[in-house]
Amino acid sequence: MIEIKPNIQQRSNCPYCGSELNPKTILWQGIHIVIDSKCGGCGSEIMDELKVGHGVTNSLQLDLTKAAVFAENAFAKDWLGKALLSSLQNPRSEKLEIAKEIFKPCKRAIILNCIDHLYGHSLLKLLNAQRHLDGNPECGLVVIVPKFLRWMVPEGVAEVWTVPISLQNGQNYYPSFAEFVEKETKRFEEIYVSEAYSHPSRFDITRFSGVPKHNFEEKEIKITFIWREDRLLVNPLLLRGLRKLNQGEIALALQNVKIQQCFEKIRLQVPEAKFAVAGLGTKTKFPEWIEDYRVDTFNEKIEKEICRVYSESRLVIGLHGSNMLLPSSHAGMTIDLIDGRWGNFAQDILYQESDPRMATFRYRFLPYQTKNDTLAFIAAVMLLGWSRFKSQMTADVVNSDVEK
Repeated sequence: MIEIKPNIQQRSNCPYCGSELNPKTILWQGIHIVIDSKCGGCGSEIMDELKVGHGVTNSLQLDLTKAAVFAENAFAKDWLGKALLSSLQNPRSEKLEIAKEIFKPCKRAIILNCIDHLYGHSLLKLLNAQRHLDGNPECGLVVIVPKFLRWMVPEGVAEVWTVPISLQNGQNYYPSFAEFVEKETKRFEEIYVSEAYSHPSRFDITRFSGVPKHNFEEKEIKITFIWREDRLLVNPLLLRGLRKLNQGEIALALQNVKIQQCFEKIRLQVPEAKFAVAGLGTKTKFPEWIEDYRVDTFNEKIEKEICRVYSESRLVIGLHGSNMLLPSSHAGMTIDLIDGRWGNFAQDILYQESDPRMATFRYRFLPYQTKNDTLAFIAAVMLLGWSRFKSQMTADVVNSDVEK
């Protein structure tokens, strides 16, 4: 946590002369929280990003007068810095109707900011809530969430501030949001800001979704494919060509066929299995033996119902991306098909397994070009071999429990 009231705890140096920056005030941009600072050496006015969220490892500094962005690496400068500068130069005039819910009064508060322009980033930030609820009971937790995540805020928080900023507008700066937060923070005597780590490790997804995780004792074996229509299991050159010709629906049809063929090959090895598809987008049709839970839009009711589908699934399969976060956290096992994003390995998986050996069995990562024969074989090994693998790898744990 970083204290911002009564004192601003962060200390940084000027990007020009290296002298220490003197923090003055906090500006709540949206995704970013920045400190309006002045250099004690050269006198430069610098906007210094609070080291939370992506700022923990990719902190930014701005000189608005010179329209200059300073970052620890070129990636952060291009990906985050330029958008932040543009947002501050072009503030949005719309007044946001922010919903404030107060569940218990407090004078010492931790603020967890979950605003982002990517769904997965917002969700991952929210998962930091459990760490504060369990580890910092002396402070009230105030959660700032975009509207689409309100349903996942866990019990026990002191306040929730729900902000109607869409993902599309998530990188923008709304002065009305900054004014709202500045006003509300006056109610607290002491304020800390959560680091809102991008990939927290301490959480139980059931506290957020309200849906239990998969029960391996259930006899039914369901395999669910996580469907999406913006990133496909199709050769990228072919996909690019089809889209240029305005024939993107052909690519969707090809993905549909590939999924059906994979399911058919799994069914040959696991005859009792049931199959389903779930996700965003309802183009193309599947045969009746494949349950279709796809939707054109998500809301609280639908998301909770879909989480139950994930929970019922012994195995989920899908293309790498934020679409795999909730499925992997509720299902028994996961196959993540990576389409070149190997640098983001495991960032879309919410592990619910602490034993490293069991985790390697339950969560598999394969190139998206993996042939259906191989994919189906691996899936069948996971489905049919789970019980034996677990009994072999956890025998010492079971025996220890019996001895006690």
